[in-house]
Amino acid sequence: MDILHKTALGGAGLAMALLATFTTAPALAGMPHASHTAFYELSIGRVDAKSNIVDARGRMVAEWRLTCEGWTTNQRLIVSMAPGEGEPIASEVTMTSFESLDGKAYSFDSETKVGGETIELVRGKAKRPGPGQPGSARYSEPRGLVLELPGNTVFPFEHTIEVLKAAERGERRAFSYYFDGSQPDIAPMAANSLILGKSRQAREGAQNTFGKLSDAKWWSVRLAMFDGQAAGSGNEAPEFEMTQLLQENGVVRRFEFDYGDFTLVAALVKIEEIARPKCG
Repeated sequence: MDILHKTALGGAGLAMALLATFTTAPALAGMPHASHTAFYELSIGRVDAKSNIVDARGRMVAEWRLTCEGWTTNQRLIVSMAPGEGEPIASEVTMTSFESLDGKAYSFDSETKVGGETIELVRGKAKRPGPGQPGSARYSEPRGLVLELPGNTVFPFEHTIEVLKAAERGERRAFSYYFDGSQPDIAPMAANSLILGKSRQAREGAQNTFGKLSDAKWWSVRLAMFDGQAAGSGNEAPEFEMTQLLQENGVVRRFEFDYGDFTLVAALVKIEEIARPKCG
């Protein structure tokens, strides 16, 4: 996979999924998880001398809406990457998903385009008896594909809750198999999260001036994703790495996507709260 395709597939699908939180645990440290729309500006970060990407610009919007049945998401990422020679390449990722509050059901629909051409289209549903139990994912696109999900597989909201719980306990690492529907050839992916130090207060760092939604402590978390179907071979390298500033209410202040030769930074520029539903 070339670096442009890897940027579109890894950077968007995984990063936006990790914005979310799982609501079977209603709060951590007394703070409820935020139903919100977050707006990010993307820019180039570190650029190595050997990188064939020298600049990048874009934007990302992610809506996480709590309903009476679960969390729905609507996400879009647009980024233009400039190589050292030639014209910039435009990438776009859109994704919608639903994760039930009881952890039994997850549905997904995403499309990735590079240069206006669709390079990945996935749709499907995953079911299991409950969290921590084996299940399966059935795809309508690619049609007929079925993936078995081991018992330690987590969906996106559930994954973030596991990381936050580990951080609250003072642990430095959280590991699980992760499934969001994307990249079925390597799913479910092995997710290794490193919690980098203790929690920081709301006033520390950037992106802390967005009202009550940013008035929350946060951790720096380094995530590495590996090919789940090659796990245990002993010589696998991560498919994707990123660092995020993750608040206890699930809001991410900042992402840095690491592609080896360069990094892509997504900085929070605006956030809007979504009213929580009134459920019987």
